[in-house]
Amino acid sequence: MRRMTGTAWRLTGAVLLLAAVTSGCVSTSWDTASERNTIAAYTKFLRDNPDSEHATDAAEIIEVLRVQNHLTINFYEEFVGRYPDSSYLPGLKAQMAPLYFERARAENTSESYRAFLEAYSEGDHARRAVGNLAYVENVRIDPTATGLQDFVAAYPESDFTDEARASLELFQFRRATNIEHVGLRVEVSPNVAQPNRVRRGFAAIVAAQYRDLGIEVELITQGAAPTDEMDGWLRLDYEESEASGLFGGQTLLSRCRVRLFHKSEPDAPVWDRTFEAPAEHILKGAHGRDKTLFGNARYQFWDRFFIPVSTWATSSTRVNRMDFLEDVAAIDIDGDRAALLFKRGGFNILDVSSPLEPKVIDRYRRDQDLSRWSGIKILDEKNIAIFGPDGVEVVERTEAGPKVRGKWEVHDIGAVWGADIFGSTLLVSGAKGIHAIRLEQSVLTPHRMLEGEFVGVVVRDPYIYLARPNRIEVTAPKYLMRHLSGSKVRLGNGFNARKMRIEGDLLYLVGESETVELSLENPGRPTIAARLDSEKVGSIADVIGIGSHLYLLGDRGLQIAAADGAWVSDSIQVEATASFERKERYAFLIGQRTLEILDLGPYSMSQVGTPASVEKSSDQE
Repeated sequence: MRRMTGTAWRLTGAVLLLAAVTSGCVSTSWDTASERNTIAAYTKFLRDNPDSEHATDAAEIIEVLRVQNHLTINFYEEFVGRYPDSSYLPGLKAQMAPLYFERARAENTSESYRAFLEAYSEGDHARRAVGNLAYVENVRIDPTATGLQDFVAAYPESDFTDEARASLELFQFRRATNIEHVGLRVEVSPNVAQPNRVRRGFAAIVAAQYRDLGIEVELITQGAAPTDEMDGWLRLDYEESEASGLFGGQTLLSRCRVRLFHKSEPDAPVWDRTFEAPAEHILKGAHGRDKTLFGNARYQFWDRFFIPVSTWATSSTRVNRMDFLEDVAAIDIDGDRAALLFKRGGFNILDVSSPLEPKVIDRYRRDQDLSRWSGIKILDEKNIAIFGPDGVEVVERTEAGPKVRGKWEVHDIGAVWGADIFGSTLLVSGAKGIHAIRLEQSVLTPHRMLEGEFVGVVVRDPYIYLARPNRIEVTAPKYLMRHLSGSKVRLGNGFNARKMRIEGDLLYLVGESETVELSLENPGRPTIAARLDSEKVGSIADVIGIGSHLYLLGDRGLQIAAADGAWVSDSIQVEATASFERKERYAFLIGQRTLEILDLGPYSMSQVGTPASVEKSSDQE
């Protein structure tokens, strides 16, 4: 007698499979396997009943369960390849939507989101993908206040809505906190010689810098408070006092604390910095009529002192901060992945697809030794290069964790100061020249291409730019293979290049006492376009040019200047002053044990006018 039985087959993730329809009686072993619904149960059934009419079903269900257990795209796609017409595919495909969305999110490109939407046109993930696609194509690269506002209203479910809203609010906050009228109060300790002369001297310095930006400066008399008409105010407290320590009262210090306040948060200074130096003008005796620190232009105090000009409450640009238990040495960003190097050679891989919420997704820690590391480079999805005074390592990220593919110490390759990737070849620059390492080879081997000391290498296909201490050289792969370089740009003796980077059609080179901007309008023959002297902008550790702005990181924090460095419009106080990278409108700054993330959107969304009308034209649009 024929009868039909149905067995509810349960899958992890609540995928319901149809009952097995059989002819004749269903064997007890099949019922048992169906009831247990495990790979082991179906495998035992196949072993005991290899010729059963359910054997094909059992084999297919085993593969489905494997997909469910592993829940990876690879297992799912292998199943699709073996069973393209399986009745279980709709349920499995629905379960895979989050994984395919996360893959599209990790790539974060127009192509990745379009591919996802082609496969998943409906559902929560589809709505998120539609918004993310709009953000990537219309907002991310060149945001405007109107564009951000329209995006936030149209795509509330996008992963980038909070980020866009925060940037929009920051841009609006900049307009609301624009400084046009600043007050100045200078307090001088009673024991300072000629206190009125000192007070007038500091006032003149402040007035000159702010008036160059079209900002009115008004003195606040001693004991008085800022007026309602003042958008912000500076307070300078100057004193000369005995130094504590070994010599007791035999040494004097000049100390000046500079604080900038904004009326939006009168108790939280935008800037707070103290400058001090031994009071040489007192110890060595004064000459002439001026017995104050202003009587000696070479006084050590002036090497450190500066006025942090700000045209709005710039401290609000900091959107995130991460602190670590060891010093951070370097950072590199490629797409939505950041590699953060620690001085002992370990590194973290961060997902920075949302700069507001960076997440650590991988870690690598080296065995303790005395090696020193100063740079990191993301070579591709799997390979990371770390380098420094003691050599270079190539680390591969695997499913089991990062592992070393190749390691070359200082006696092999010399101290290494820079690295970049050309195709599948790693180029490193250092004390023993330029070396090339082909990553597609199973055994990695460095080959020396050029001799001499090179402090940096940057690839901009089809050219390779090489930095020696006092000049730039340009080459190409075909010349490098023949151990040749091409055109040279001499920077002058004593330049002592430390860092090189390319932004757009400009090449920036940071030297010991100045920073040089070179035009790549003719990429094969760079020409010097501008020079920035450290006496004007302080000691610079790193520089990035974005559009009409130049961002200078150094001992004066992060300074925002005109593209040619002719004037500085804003200063942002930061602790991380070693180096930085950018991802679209976000700057990732590292230094000491800190990573700071700043939203530079208010600058990328604004137009820069002359120094006397900085940003005001955009504020009145």
